[in-house]
Amino acid sequence: MNNSKELMNKAADNIRILAASMVEKAKSGHPGGAMGGADFINVLYSEFLEYDPENPSWEGRDRFFLDPGHMAPMLYSQLSLIGKFSMDELANLRQWGSTTPGHPERDLERGIENTSGPLGQGHVFAVGAAIAEKFLAAKLGEEVMNHTIYAYISDGGIQEEISQGAGRIAGTLGLDNLIMFYDSNDIQLSTECDVVSTEDTALKYKAWGWHVITIDGNDCCQIRKALDESKTINDRPVLIIGKCIMGKGARTADNQNYERSCKTHGAPLGGDAYRNTVINLGGNPDDPFIVWDEVKEIYAKREVELKTIIAERKAEEQAWASANPEMAAKQAEWFSGKAPVIDWSSIQQKAGVPTRNASATVLGLLAEQVPNMVVSSADLSNSDKTDGFLNKTHEFKKGDFTGAFFQAGVAELAMSAICLGMMLHGGVITACGTFFVFSDYMKPVIRMAALMEIPMKFVWSHDAFRVGEDGPTHEPVEQEAQVR
Repeated sequence: MNNSKELMNKAADNIRILAASMVEKAKSGHPGGAMGGADFINVLYSEFLEYDPENPSWEGRDRFFLDPGHMAPMLYSQLSLIGKFSMDELANLRQWGSTTPGHPERDLERGIENTSGPLGQGHVFAVGAAIAEKFLAAKLGEEVMNHTIYAYISDGGIQEEISQGAGRIAGTLGLDNLIMFYDSNDIQLSTECDVVSTEDTALKYKAWGWHVITIDGNDCCQIRKALDESKTINDRPVLIIGKCIMGKGARTADNQNYERSCKTHGAPLGGDAYRNTVINLGGNPDDPFIVWDEVKEIYAKREVELKTIIAERKAEEQAWASANPEMAAKQAEWFSGKAPVIDWSSIQQKAGVPTRNASATVLGLLAEQVPNMVVSSADLSNSDKTDGFLNKTHEFKKGDFTGAFFQAGVAELAMSAICLGMMLHGGVITACGTFFVFSDYMKPVIRMAALMEIPMKFVWSHDAFRVGEDGPTHEPVEQEAQVR
């Protein structure tokens, strides 16, 4: 049963107060976006997101990927409503050694699917997770791989160039298990968005093959309706453009409207502005770190609903496992995180063979022995020799994920982030290839993989600076030192 609009607005206001108060106490952070996005995340978690409260790493859970890591106060506040963070932890935002750093860090037990901060990458991880689910469903069956990947993106993430690769690829592959909410509040840190962009974002995503819905992003009824509609789309990803209000509910020191101001984006509301804002939202500025009883009831009710939903899902999974014990064993092995057992005895390498050819031989064997492995290349498979893997399988296409090769096109950054997203989903091992000199395009993802301790594989060919006739643009002189 849907919650009343009055109650949902109260829950969103509770999130706004917590988010603003976290930043105020820390004397640092980003309150405005968190306050604007509170309505969407409240609807998602209280009525749509399916997860196991008792097993946060359950393979069949829906997954929520946050792109704008600076909106950490929104995520932490929401997660506190489902018991993942205490009020004391919220009040310790951005402090040394706290569990609530300024940008979220991956922690499945806490409900955080991905580390976020560098804008653009978070929603691309979600594209990768959606591909991983499709791939695993083709291998194991939809009885166990039938969930939804949700992503949250901001104006900054839309502007980051990586979004083009992700949008193109998700549309081309028809990822109908992906629903992305675009918090379109038209405000960023130093300017209003129309100073830097006049594009028609809806038309752009439609051109890529997405289903696009535009709503009032602070109206819980419109959000609910959009999510319901999104769940009915069966041949393409969905973009929900929510026209949100930056700093919703914010008031100035003299109690005037403080909404839609760049000043609320990246700094505490401050002094009387903060106090007036909390009062305006129905809270007590002298005791802001509380969850109202009515809001507790919303999430207590949702926990009961989830227990029923998860019990039904797990009964289906158990029936599948009983009927398919070998596949059930594979699923358990693939999600265990353990390295696969590989028989290398058949590998024969000739002396003096080019290393990319030797790599192709190894990749060919992996294609035969590691059924949950996906390899990708940025339009170079026949040159970086990742086609050693491709020749033993076939590429992903819309409606067909029975193969294991991901053709990314010329998009090294998007490719690597998508491959990382596949591994964040779990159950999949990925490797992506290009020329070593083009690792420059991949540095942001290499760094994020390292921060999250995700052992994805990078295949870089043409790694000597003596590449001959291609000239200096293709000579990886400084790349080795940078990557090491």
